[in-house]
Amino acid sequence: MGLSKRRKALITLATLIGTFLAALDSTVVGTAMPTVIGDLGGLSLYSWVFAAYLLAATVTGPIFGTLSDTYGRKPVYLAGIFLFLLGSVLAGTAESMTGLIAFRTLQGLGAGAVQPVAITIVGDIFELETRARIQGLFGAVWGISAVVGPAAGGLITDYISWRWVFFINVPFGIVAAVLLTLTLRETFERRPRSMDYLGTALLAGGLVAVLAALLGGGGAPTLSAPTLALFFGGLATLALFVVVESRIDDPVVPLDLFSERLFAVATLGNLAAGGVLLGVSVYVPLFVQGSLGGTALTAGAVVAPLSIGWPVGSLVGGRMLLRTGYRTTLLLGAVLIAAGTALCVPMNAGTSLAYVVFAVVVIGLGLGFTSTSYLVAVQNAVPWRRRGIATSSIVFFRTIGGSIGVAVMGALLNYSLGDRYRAAVERASGGDSSLIRLLSDPNALLQPAVRSRIPEDAYAELAGALAAALSPAFLVLLVFGISTVAVAAFFPRGGAKDLVSREEEHA
Repeated sequence: MGLSKRRKALITLATLIGTFLAALDSTVVGTAMPTVIGDLGGLSLYSWVFAAYLLAATVTGPIFGTLSDTYGRKPVYLAGIFLFLLGSVLAGTAESMTGLIAFRTLQGLGAGAVQPVAITIVGDIFELETRARIQGLFGAVWGISAVVGPAAGGLITDYISWRWVFFINVPFGIVAAVLLTLTLRETFERRPRSMDYLGTALLAGGLVAVLAALLGGGGAPTLSAPTLALFFGGLATLALFVVVESRIDDPVVPLDLFSERLFAVATLGNLAAGGVLLGVSVYVPLFVQGSLGGTALTAGAVVAPLSIGWPVGSLVGGRMLLRTGYRTTLLLGAVLIAAGTALCVPMNAGTSLAYVVFAVVVIGLGLGFTSTSYLVAVQNAVPWRRRGIATSSIVFFRTIGGSIGVAVMGALLNYSLGDRYRAAVERASGGDSSLIRLLSDPNALLQPAVRSRIPEDAYAELAGALAAALSPAFLVLLVFGISTVAVAAFFPRGGAKDLVSREEEHA
């Protein structure tokens, strides 16, 4: 695209704003949810407010990526912004938890278009050298949202209303839409294409079933007959999807992309990295607040370095890959991820906050190196007409990895915590019935007001039980970390300019 520097800057700003909204929404809502529950009720549906958003964004990512390759990035991105803002307005007016979950699903549909298409647009308008640096900004956006989100959610909820947590999206979304409308001019050959409705339905149905089973209704999965039936039914649906997609001319997800070693390694690498990213984001704060006696603010401050290390790693990795190639940069990042997850394994109730921060910084740096390298490699290795689906697949597999990782870690935590926590309560209470009632709910460890009423010796006993129960979860985190190294080792050798699309070489 022959665009001026000013126009490119405005287009990039529009995509960054959209990405920021989608990223911010996953952090800002969490702070407001206790107040929402107090207003709307429905504590049993708490987790589905987050799960619905995650499922919708995950399932629709590849679909919107394919649509952007067919109809252009601009209309798909604008449609995503519209759906996200519509869902935001409706969520802000929700009068029940059921309604809020439905509107969060609509928000997720919009996020499924905004996130991958925004990254794809940047891949379209910049050359390789600049593309590697610009993609680092998207890592910074995720970092800023993780730091700003919890504080913003708390301030808005406390001083205005939880409903404005959703309404605040509207002016920013409008700015992003207007900027992109005025600045992005796409010129491409639009190919006549029939929509793969059957493939779309099978992909959506299979993924929703599998992820819903793994998320266990938003919590840890169980081995009940309905959950197992849902899980294996989803796998069967996805298997049928593969069969259908291999037999049609214009599939929603071109399976032949996976025959390319570079793309296959990139998707698996993002699957493993997603497990690390979400695992750290969910379970390290739980460890800090429950086992180390921190507050919600402390837990957020400890995880914030992940969001600082990521953009730093992205920016440095973007420059490094141009000199050393993708494989070296990927291996460095993967080794950092594995090292950081290894540091998490021995954490216990006596671990210092400084140690936790150091482990999180190492993981963040590693994620920054790997995420940028994989993304730029894939965008450079496919032609324009497939860049949308290829980019969305990277985001898609990262989200899937995070969903699987959190579900497995949650299952292990619940299994490990039950008997261990009950035994700790018996030891800590000394038979005092009033103290047993106070300590019987593990959530007491996460509520400073309640925690202040627990005797110091009793709290130390319970904090140790929670830390021990988290050990299996951190072992799973290490497995994901080591997997990033194993996968990166299979990435093809060659410089950043060597691994390009064969189709574009002969265009």
